Amino acid sequence: MIVDICGKSDVGLVRQLNEDSYLYGNLETGEKSTQVSPVGLRIERGPAVLIVADGVGGAASGELASSIATDCIFAELRKWWRSDTGRDATTIAEAMRNAIDVANESIWGKAQGAPAHHGMGTTATIAMLVHSQVHFGQIGDSRGYLIRNGKASQLTKDQSLVQRLIDAGRMTRSQAEKSEHRNIILQALGPEQRVVSDLYEAELEDGDIVLVCSDGLSNQVTEEEIGRYASASEKPSDLCSALMARALETGAPDNVTALTARVVSA
Repeated sequence: MIVDICGKSDVGLVRQLNEDSYLYGNLETGEKSTQVSPVGLRIERGPAVLIVADGVGGAASGELASSIATDCIFAELRKWWRSDTGRDATTIAEAMRNAIDVANESIWGKAQGAPAHHGMGTTATIAMLVHSQVHFGQIGDSRGYLIRNGKASQLTKDQSLVQRLIDAGRMTRSQAEKSEHRNIILQALGPEQRVVSDLYEAELEDGDIVLVCSDGLSNQVTEEEIGRYASASEKPSDLCSALMARALETGAPDNVTALTARVVSA
């Protein structure tokens, strides 16, 4: 499977600091890109991994928490890929859960005995493209989408208060999009010593696009718009630019991050 990947992040129009972090790379070779050293990647051998982490707004050291999360998750997944523990769907799920748990322990441990970092936390959403499938790992409310033939579908489920209310039938999705409580998440990496990750997977087809983004994008750009911009974009960098521009056009009250990966051949 050949995958082309691009990523972009912006502080937005209100925040003073960008607490989002991203990383995408190749588990086989270790080649990677971050917002500090951004490059487009074409991955022809080995799994492609995309990670977006959104430091919890208003909490101490959110930008540090998100940076630890992306670095730690990638390192743990690469360690697994290079081991002899297997690469089937069950093992992939175990590896993703382990990477999330290790990142959580790292962030939680960093905060112990360091008042400046006490309570720091971050969301984390991972997409691994391997064996003609995409596997998502989720903590918080950053999102993973699959875009096929101009239609975007959210494949992850937010670990948030409004999502729980939707699931309980006490709120509609349109009400949730306008709720003043839509940014309240039920889990983050760091504040507690244990977390419970959610996992999702889907088959991939030639031409599919995987999008991983922070809520600074998903709160500003609809699924219909995502699909439309994808149809009009020739390459992942075009889609990233269009999505970022739309988020800024609508006011961008939060940091905005988007990673896009197009399956060129499967």
